[in-house]
Amino acid sequence: MALTAESITTTALDILSRYGLGDLSMRRLARELEVQPSALYWHVKDKQELFVLIATRMNAEVDARCPSTSDPLTTAMALRDVLLTYRDGAEIMLLGYSISPGKVTPGALSVEALGQAVSHGVMAHALGAVAIEQNRGLFGVANDDAGESFATITAHLLRAEGVWQ
Repeated sequence: MALTAESITTTALDILSRYGLGDLSMRRLARELEVQPSALYWHVKDKQELFVLIATRMNAEVDARCPSTSDPLTTAMALRDVLLTYRDGAEIMLLGYSISPGKVTPGALSVEALGQAVSHGVMAHALGAVAIEQNRGLFGVANDDAGESFATITAHLLRAEGVWQ
């Protein structure tokens, strides 16, 4: 397989799924790809850029399910589902969002679609709520109503700002 930003991102997602964020290092990534760590830096500037690439890939999954004209609540639920698909998905997306929010925000939740305050509020809620949900799962804390609670709070945020009925 040729070494590309795409292949690096795919392998990084695989490492995340198997081992979690704590074990995602550039050295481990290089070892999995059977290259020297320095080879990665021809395609990915640094680990922060890797986080943005991974978060962008997760965002693409959301955008594939929910185009930019989609209902924002439906899109937020799809974002939750995608983040829960990946071990530490919310943490990775949060890192990517912190560095480059425009690249990792789903189109239907973007600043252009919802305005800056609502977009940021929905993303902050989504990333925080899913991170808590994922961490509770790691510690065996019951989380039975997490999806329903997420939907209710997201709907309240959207209604309060008048972007959803």
